[in-house]
Amino acid sequence: MPESPARLDGRTALLRPRSVVVLGASAKKQASGNAVLRNLRQTGYEGDIHVVHPVAPVVEGLDAVPDIGALPSGIDAAVVSLPAPALIDTLRGLDKAGCRSALLPTAGLDGATALEIARFASTSDMTVHGPNCMGLINLTDRVPLWISENRLTSQPAGNVALVAQSGSAAIFIAHSTGPVRFSKIISTGGEFGVTTAAYLSWLAQDPATTAAGVLMESVKDVPSFVDGVAAMRAAGKPVVVLKVGRSSVGSAATTAHTGALIGSDAAYQALFERLDLPVVTDYDEMAAVLQCLAVPDMPPAAGTGVGVITISGGQAALTADLAADRGLTVPAFADATARGLESAMPGAPGHNPFDAGASVAYPDEGFQQAIDLIAADATVDSVLVVLDAQATLTDEETEYEEDEFRAARVLAASSPGKPVVVASSSSLSVQPRCEEQAGPSVPVLRGIGNGLVALKALARNRRPVPDSARTPAWWRPEAEAVAVLRAEVARRQGALPGQLTRRLLTLYGLPLVESALVPDADAAVRWATDHGYPLVVKVSSPDVPHRSDIGGVVLGVTDEAMLRQAVEDITTRVGAAHPEAVVEGFEVQQQVDTDRAEALLGFVADPVFGAVTTVGTGGTLVELYADNAYALSPVGPDEAAALIGRTRLGTLLGGYRNLLPKTDTGPLADAVHRLSLLGADFADLLTEADLNPAFVQHGTGRVLIADSLLVAQHD
Repeated sequence: MPESPARLDGRTALLRPRSVVVLGASAKKQASGNAVLRNLRQTGYEGDIHVVHPVAPVVEGLDAVPDIGALPSGIDAAVVSLPAPALIDTLRGLDKAGCRSALLPTAGLDGATALEIARFASTSDMTVHGPNCMGLINLTDRVPLWISENRLTSQPAGNVALVAQSGSAAIFIAHSTGPVRFSKIISTGGEFGVTTAAYLSWLAQDPATTAAGVLMESVKDVPSFVDGVAAMRAAGKPVVVLKVGRSSVGSAATTAHTGALIGSDAAYQALFERLDLPVVTDYDEMAAVLQCLAVPDMPPAAGTGVGVITISGGQAALTADLAADRGLTVPAFADATARGLESAMPGAPGHNPFDAGASVAYPDEGFQQAIDLIAADATVDSVLVVLDAQATLTDEETEYEEDEFRAARVLAASSPGKPVVVASSSSLSVQPRCEEQAGPSVPVLRGIGNGLVALKALARNRRPVPDSARTPAWWRPEAEAVAVLRAEVARRQGALPGQLTRRLLTLYGLPLVESALVPDADAAVRWATDHGYPLVVKVSSPDVPHRSDIGGVVLGVTDEAMLRQAVEDITTRVGAAHPEAVVEGFEVQQQVDTDRAEALLGFVADPVFGAVTTVGTGGTLVELYADNAYALSPVGPDEAAALIGRTRLGTLLGGYRNLLPKTDTGPLADAVHRLSLLGADFADLLTEADLNPAFVQHGTGRVLIADSLLVAQHD
């Protein structure tokens, strides 16, 4: 949601305050408030500094006042470094005095205090930052509202912003990024008031910031986060994310297969995928990406095809392996490129990765010609140069590869429109002389894996961000019919009855195998007389979600005798396995021919993200295959098709090695789309859905859902 003008001003008041008051500095000992005062004075902060202390007249050489009432009105920023019990009264006093923003580093709040401060932050016009944070550092304007003394507050200003919920993580990352210089370092902590999303919106308008790294533990307001990313994207400022911890997706999902398949952080990964955000897994990867984003005019990568050049066959093979592990491609060079490489470096095969060290001649300008050819190849989206650049190298050893570093520098200076990155073969710190040789436009990154992650990240931040406020103009069932079924589902707990499940799926146009719920064998025989054989017979019981596990499903029933025997056998098995189960009857169903692939469709509900929809390989071994892709609901038809394409099921349906006939995935994508609409409409009432198997006919792609499970669990 858009920030109010008051909150926008509050963020500016925190980052560019004309006046600061510190509460919690000590006249006798070293406290966090003292560190803030020293940081402000040591960095030459030019605004007014005030101190509140109940008894001391002087703190850190500054005159102190005894209470908030003695302060001048309209102070921009207050650093409230006080024990938890004193916070709420202090905030109210500052608000009354017209203070525009308050930074709360205090940790260890009890539940009642945390709730009271959160309520204050949501209702006051005073912007609240924190609690449980290190503060923020505006290096551009030399404003360090930071509760510890370290070299971060005095380092030179740069162009990259770092926003981290964890203060220690902000310190670790900032100390690990080598030549990167920051414009702003922001530790947001508990985010009771101003959030990471709000700071992204502010940074989008900050002329000193050209990119941002985000370390997050959670997203409290998805639309606001989307808006923050959209603002950065519109300003041409890339964002990279490191997500730590796990969300609550799947925490209640213990009934359906989807609960096991959708991991606990699936909703976040689906959100980042939808927003085209690069995601890294640790501080080293974050540092590598930020090092690239800090390079002025570093071009984005049009895709994930990497052209690799090195002087070692072993490094070439290793890079190819690592690229595959990280989801990048190492495409074969065009014939003309391969011939040119073999001419430039005689004896070296023109393969990607290209081992220039295999040349029998290694002419003086051969490496330069080779790297230029690779960059010009249409299959290559970025260029990775793998060399030794470890800090342990001697000056003599760095001279050995000086020409290769120079070649990368010359290529980048020629503006090929593609990223050019050097990756040291080791993750050790980089030798400064190697950075000098590569020049300011070619980042020298620690480790081949980190280099590949950085290039993959440079291929993101390209797609338009979906408008979170816009309702997709897709097909929807009639609102009145949805309301009727919502009322029925709201009265249920656990697995829904078969008939209610069928009504729900039918309302959303999902294709079901013809079937009926019958009370006994006689009724089953009458249905079979009208509809024919072969049949599948299943127990219908909300207490038996996975029927095949206990023999509650019989396939291949071809006549009346087999049908009656199937009902008897199922009754016996269910009684033995679950004697307490309530049996509603038996589901008799037309058996689908075997000329079909088995898919799973499902969703799991999350209290923050709503329904997370999944699709992948189905069948009884679905958890073993663990072949699924997922997205936030609702999922459009095109996005559904892309999801299918990311699974092994999609590869098989595409005719992989002729294992299956090439099959139209349009009907399956439509089914995923329709189920996602159901999930979006019922995420507050249904915890999960499991449609497995959904049979996909070879060739035509026609979908028939043979088994379905919807689970209600709500307050």
